[in-house]
Amino acid sequence: MKLIKKISYLIVIGILFSACSKNEAPPNSLPTGNELESGWLVPINQLILSQLPPDRIHSIDAPHFETLSSENLRADETVYIYRFGNIVKIYPQRIMGVHEIVNDHIDDHHFAVTFCPLTGSAVAWNREINGTVAEFGVSGHLFNENLIPYDRNDSSFWSQMRLQSIKGNHAGQQLESHTLVLTKGQTVKNSFPNALVLIDTSGHNCDSICGDFKSGRDLGDPNESDIELPGGDLFGIVNGEAALLFNYAVFEDPIKIYHTNFRNSKVIVTGSETLQFIVAFIDKTGDPNIQFSVIQDELPIIFKDNKGNRYDMTGLVVSGPSAGNRLSSPIAYTAHSFAWKLFFNKLELFEE
Repeated sequence: MKLIKKISYLIVIGILFSACSKNEAPPNSLPTGNELESGWLVPINQLILSQLPPDRIHSIDAPHFETLSSENLRADETVYIYRFGNIVKIYPQRIMGVHEIVNDHIDDHHFAVTFCPLTGSAVAWNREINGTVAEFGVSGHLFNENLIPYDRNDSSFWSQMRLQSIKGNHAGQQLESHTLVLTKGQTVKNSFPNALVLIDTSGHNCDSICGDFKSGRDLGDPNESDIELPGGDLFGIVNGEAALLFNYAVFEDPIKIYHTNFRNSKVIVTGSETLQFIVAFIDKTGDPNIQFSVIQDELPIIFKDNKGNRYDMTGLVVSGPSAGNRLSSPIAYTAHSFAWKLFFNKLELFEE
């Protein structure tokens, strides 16, 4: 069965690459044959290695943005929010599903926004690695059915959900993650009306397989685990081999906030099932008396502390004594339920 499954995946991936090669990028020189199969830090049987050239799915390397409007952002579509300073950028999932990687920057702050349609995971990270700005492309390979970006500068390979290099000059090195908020267009419109929205000017189109965001939900052979997970999408906080998972259903209307401890960190998790977002922050104040509570109906502000600070959904202190500061974030993102079991052997499902 596993052999048949692997073959079927390769057929699917081959179709995907063929469908997504309208304006093919020049083939890059990456390992092939035995060289392709050697040097990985992860088990080879957990990899699907494409024999096709990389970049058959085109990353966006010179992104174009326009101010939010009813024409460029639908109220019901899934989007990702990225904030740096006073700049808020929106990455629609319909575009991320076609290109999978956006190499972006705000002034001298270089970052990548990545999305894997199979696992449903979107992750943002710092592109500055050891003093050099990386440019990530879609390698065509998969690790546990999840996107493997590669750095075009040195052909190192990276696991998206692990945020770690799994082959090449940086093997074993961890990427610095950045907060990326998954939500709906209407929540963005209510929160950041002056945000910049990513526009796809590439003219690149894919058939339905490129944009099938549900295609990964029933794939995979999960690792042995004592924990039963609900289906669908789960928000997770990651630390090494462990992940603390949250079901969207625990964030009933209106906005709810939870305080918990995970791997020796005090974590604040807030979200809303109706507004369709969950975010997590680390309390590094060291103040045992600090308390956080929700604020309703004042988007983008979603909670406050007892020191007079008010926070937006990206963790920025919008007003108060610490205005302009921002809460630290753990590695945290949403992914399909099966993907969490494939990647992490220490899973905990949060319960009220």
